[in-house]
Amino acid sequence: MNTQPLSRSAAPRSFPFTAGDVNIYHARLLADQQVTYVLEFANCLDLDRLKTSLRLLHEALPMLTCTVQRTDWRFRWVQRPDCLPSLSVQDGSGQIQSDILHFVNTLCDPEKDLPLKLLLLHSVDRDMLCFKVDHVLADASGLKSLLYLFAEAYGKGKLSPIVNRNRGFGQIFRRFSPLALFKAALAADLPKPGPALLAGPFDSSSVFLEHASLDPEQFGRVRIVAKEAGATINDTLLTALYRVIWDRAGDNLASPYPVMVPVDMRRYLPAEKRLVIGNMSGAVFPRLAQVPGESFRETLTRVKTRMDELKVEQPGLGALILLAVGAVRGGRMIRSRYQQAASRGLSFINFTNFSVIDESLCDFGSVPLIQAYGIGPIQYAPGILIALSTYRNTLHFVVYGNDTQRFQPFIRSFLASIKSQLGQAL
Repeated sequence: MNTQPLSRSAAPRSFPFTAGDVNIYHARLLADQQVTYVLEFANCLDLDRLKTSLRLLHEALPMLTCTVQRTDWRFRWVQRPDCLPSLSVQDGSGQIQSDILHFVNTLCDPEKDLPLKLLLLHSVDRDMLCFKVDHVLADASGLKSLLYLFAEAYGKGKLSPIVNRNRGFGQIFRRFSPLALFKAALAADLPKPGPALLAGPFDSSSVFLEHASLDPEQFGRVRIVAKEAGATINDTLLTALYRVIWDRAGDNLASPYPVMVPVDMRRYLPAEKRLVIGNMSGAVFPRLAQVPGESFRETLTRVKTRMDELKVEQPGLGALILLAVGAVRGGRMIRSRYQQAASRGLSFINFTNFSVIDESLCDFGSVPLIQAYGIGPIQYAPGILIALSTYRNTLHFVVYGNDTQRFQPFIRSFLASIKSQLGQAL
């Protein structure tokens, strides 16, 4: 299982540390940063093929054999041929959800641990596989690409990845004129988080995963609502979220409430360059005020109008430029902002869509994949990060948070209210 060894005369390879990497490295001041997919199979995987697939993935992508090396305020990725790819195997006949939570909550030190970790929960007749990456290396889109490559290696016994090795923002910025970049930076809207929906203090020592879903029939009805309104699925889901926020905020909401919506900046690259294992996420922050007595469809019209306005303005570009500026000199500015946020307990409601898991690209050969969903990084209370993902027309909502006594029941009710709002939309 060792990665390809270096000869004694060869020095370890190093790779640039991008502005996106700097951002997530310092974001660990707010919460541990890892991203996970959970895969449920109809029967059992072959352990030897899993090991071979993991080895092939590490050999094809040198970044997976690296850890972070930090010298003062300078960072780089340095290859670690002495480290082993991580694949743990456990009995899957016990407390599955508890085992998944323990795996997700096991910290990753990017300066010591390789970024990709796998857990196989093996039982007599079926398996579950947890596929986790350190967010310092890759965002959710990067993890999905890794998952597809891993599935290819398992199904075909080989890899022919066409990966864009350029992980930097420069390739995105070059797609725009200097004037367009300047205007995007000026127009960037980075508001402060809205009021907390539940007052602290919170227990940081206990963590939970709260999971809700819409089955294909329920999700199909949401698609109908979106189509009739000329809106996107995201617009419709965001509408439900806003209506729940207003309901929970009550009289504390004196101004339009901001929600953080990440944007995959690979959209600005040519199609053949979008397979990037890296952090290439920008964000937009739609803000919406409550209108008393407004129907779901009236709120949806306002959400669609605002999101359409943001899409005209190259969504996420301004935030990405500011992030790149903040990452200069090792991200001193970014770190300072995160320290202030952590000290004040400030956190956004983050509505991040991992999008659809492509069944044809997540093909493990003769072992059918029944279900799959994504888990985002933990967001400490009162912040809420809702990770959405879709597989076989089932839409999943997953929140990874802290405080099982007070905050978990709140989140369980919060997700149930989102589902209720979507059900009332018809």
